[in-house]
Amino acid sequence: MKKFIFALAAVCSGYFAQAQVQSFGPSVGFNYAWLSDLDNESGRPSFNAGFTYNYSILQSAGLGIEARYSEEGVKQDIGNTTLTTKLNYLRVPLKFQYFFGDLGDNFRPKIFLGPSFAFLIGGKSEIRSGETTTTIDSKDVFEGFDVGLQAGLGFNYRLAERTWLNFDAAYTHGMLDVLGSNSGSDAKNRLVNVNVGVAFGFGE
Repeated sequence: MKKFIFALAAVCSGYFAQAQVQSFGPSVGFNYAWLSDLDNESGRPSFNAGFTYNYSILQSAGLGIEARYSEEGVKQDIGNTTLTTKLNYLRVPLKFQYFFGDLGDNFRPKIFLGPSFAFLIGGKSEIRSGETTTTIDSKDVFEGFDVGLQAGLGFNYRLAERTWLNFDAAYTHGMLDVLGSNSGSDAKNRLVNVNVGVAFGFGE
């Protein structure tokens, strides 16, 4: 029995060591953002850019973390007044990833789920009424921190040894009122993003 346990432990340790893959690289993408619970609103198309780190501890599972600049917000038309809200975030999603196929496959589809943390770093909001335009700093109106739940799918494609093309499509559902608990609203971030990046493997 002891020999069997030692043999099983040796096989598992070898498997985990083989499955440990790390990669890091840049990513750019398209955003479509809006806020919930607002009248006469339309989404705001924009972009995001940043870096992605992936750590696979199993052949079929791993962790990913991103740090990216993300332009978000919303547009509202109320009578003769147009309000364009620009919210620029440092967004940090943490992804629990499941990969289909085998570790050595060149093409590996994936699904992922996890929290997405956002820190408001800038943005201007414009109020246009007739010939008059008023500009305010979004940080003076909106909360500085947000957290949401992100879910998505994508794939990794091996371009060369230790080099992967990454494609992700995700939806982020904000959980906090970005105008604050005393605003009387329930404005929460909503975000769809499509990203493409290149990741370079390193380590063992």
